[in-house]
Amino acid sequence: MTQMASRSPSGLCPWARSSPSHLWTTPLLVAALACGGSGAGESAGSGDEPAVSEGRIAIPTSGLTPELLADSVLSRRPGAHEIPLHELGFQYGSPEAPISVVEFSDYGCGYCRRFQVETFPTLLTDFIEQGRVKWRYVTYLSGAFPKSLPAAMVAECAGEQGLFAPVSHLIYERQRLWRRDEDPTAAVTALATEAGADEGEIEACVSEQRPLARLRAGIAAGRRLGVRGTPYFLIEGAPTAGAQPLEWWIRILTAVEAEIESGAGDAS
Repeated sequence: MTQMASRSPSGLCPWARSSPSHLWTTPLLVAALACGGSGAGESAGSGDEPAVSEGRIAIPTSGLTPELLADSVLSRRPGAHEIPLHELGFQYGSPEAPISVVEFSDYGCGYCRRFQVETFPTLLTDFIEQGRVKWRYVTYLSGAFPKSLPAAMVAECAGEQGLFAPVSHLIYERQRLWRRDEDPTAAVTALATEAGADEGEIEACVSEQRPLARLRAGIAAGRRLGVRGTPYFLIEGAPTAGAQPLEWWIRILTAVEAEIESGAGDAS
């Protein structure tokens, strides 16, 4: 995968701008295609997709450390405009692209893997690399998958070496392997090394827990925005959840693009 992800604060998701009206009529899709549940998520690791419950999805906390769940972080849910998403995660594509998408995903989630492996590569090629969409990936630890934490730490540490995109992709691609490994940190570190990262730097970064504050911020932002299943997306600020098929994404992004172009034409 082409390395495009960066931590540049540019490309702020335009919360102050009104989202395309037709997007708000799109139902919030969670139960069928998103990871969540009541703590059984990791026990479903023998299959490709974790079990989820219908309706409101409770986010368990058993897989998270106390530091990540500090009450001071998760106690308040301000409006979306108060959450500096441009400071979180990694950005793919040009900050000048007209359409903004923010993704919250969990490395242990089977549906997140499905989206990242089956759908995202085409969106990257046809929309992001073409300057049509700017995409921000935010690591979100739901708590349903205890082994997600070491995977997230390694991916974030790889980002310090400018290798977030290829390492993140490989972690999702090989998810079935490291989720079953007794030492997921070592398994995922090996993947990062395979993708070109410096093993010693990864190990030092993980040992020093450098990504902890960033991961905590991603959890806080997701909770405040009402994330109850992953993958979860904000398309020009409009929320939707689930590993929707490629055709769905093409239809939505093309429609948003046409509406933005139409608005620009009217303004001129």
